[in-house]
Amino acid sequence: MPLTQPNGLNTHLCVLVVDDFAITRRLICKTVKNLGFKTLQASGGAEALRVFKAEQPDIVLLDLLMPEIDGFAVTRAIKSIEGERWTPVVVISGLEGDAHLLKALQAQADDFLHKPISAEILGHKLNNLARVLNLQKQHSALLTRSRAITENNFDGILVVDPQQRVQGINFRCEQLFHAKREQLIGRSLSELLPKLQLNDALEAGLHSQVLLTQGLDGSELPVEVGVTFFYQDNALYLLATVRDISERQRVDQLKQQFIATLSHELRTPLTSIIGALKMLHGTQAAQFNATSTQLIEMADRNAGRLLKMVNELLDINRSASGSLQLDLQWYLLSELLAEALLTHAGYAAQHQVNIELALAPEISNAQLQTDHHRLMQILGNLISNACKFSPKAASVTVRAYINDAQLILEVEDQGCGIPVDFQPRLFTPFSQAEAGDARIRGGSGLGLAITKQLIEAMSGQINYRTSELGTCFKLTFPRGALQCKP
Repeated sequence: MPLTQPNGLNTHLCVLVVDDFAITRRLICKTVKNLGFKTLQASGGAEALRVFKAEQPDIVLLDLLMPEIDGFAVTRAIKSIEGERWTPVVVISGLEGDAHLLKALQAQADDFLHKPISAEILGHKLNNLARVLNLQKQHSALLTRSRAITENNFDGILVVDPQQRVQGINFRCEQLFHAKREQLIGRSLSELLPKLQLNDALEAGLHSQVLLTQGLDGSELPVEVGVTFFYQDNALYLLATVRDISERQRVDQLKQQFIATLSHELRTPLTSIIGALKMLHGTQAAQFNATSTQLIEMADRNAGRLLKMVNELLDINRSASGSLQLDLQWYLLSELLAEALLTHAGYAAQHQVNIELALAPEISNAQLQTDHHRLMQILGNLISNACKFSPKAASVTVRAYINDAQLILEVEDQGCGIPVDFQPRLFTPFSQAEAGDARIRGGSGLGLAITKQLIEAMSGQINYRTSELGTCFKLTFPRGALQCKP
């Protein structure tokens, strides 16, 4: 039968042929070379082991019956030193019966051939082994790359088994937890990250939490932990990514201190300037001509805008540092909403927009526990934005109703909607959809960020829906913050 054709993938593979008969050894080598493999030769067991250790062949063709060290012993020796790299051993025998072949397989041989060797069968076996070895090399390359990425990652990586015990870590984890790898493997995840909320992580699928690690030396470190999961053998494994945020927190603290200092230093002279301008305009207006009066009004208006921005920066800073104070009291909701609309009636008229109030019947006698100043600030931000981004003659609707024992306030405009690419940054400080348009319409990009922080400080939530027909911001207040009297 014709010899199996050489495979291009075989040219980099080397076969060690071991046989104590030179003629047989040379014939096998010739056949193997014709298949495209490189070859090495050994005339006995001792020489085979020396060549194997020195040259690291990919496949071994091994005669079982040899003097001194037979093929069984050579097979066991090869398998004991091959390590993670699999080297298939194909034993060759001219004996009848299966007992010796079974013994060879028990010695961890991978396959066998009968003498006289069929070149066709040898070719198929070697080509099959070559395919497996090439897959092994590809897998090994991917594994090496994966290990390199994992080990050199800036973040710590923990692999956690279904019993929530650490099964694998990278080098960064050793640094974060101040321990060697062997000290961390097998420990409970809760011992290293005691405040990690796994239920939330499993429900979200991909979840990030800020908490403290617990090093084996008792040290604590602020970290951000991202948790996801994967299945292996139908069992749920967790993958936790641990990032050191101590430097980020230090920088944030410095930033907050800088903003607080700068804002306080700006607010005092701005307040004095605004007071002086108002006194000048109010008591001595008759002494100025029209141009002077316009300049004073312009200076007063711009100083007011600067003061508003300074106050917004202070609010952002207080919220970030957790020092935002709320004065919660009970107010009649209809009066709060009427006050908000009256306050912004002039602004709406300036933009030629109508503001409408839509109250559900159950709202008429409802009371809301809130901070009056902060609620006016929230509604002011939403109403002014709605007016600013609505076309002329459009309507802005302020809506109030109760859903599932919770108060819902909505501010809806008839603008062109929020651009899709801007929506992920909608509540990020200093973000604005279009720089050019923002300059025309004014604004610091802080309003929605402050609104979100204020409503969350009241244990509420803010959401929105948007389309080309308009945008609606929805405020949900917590249960217990609403009372409806008959």
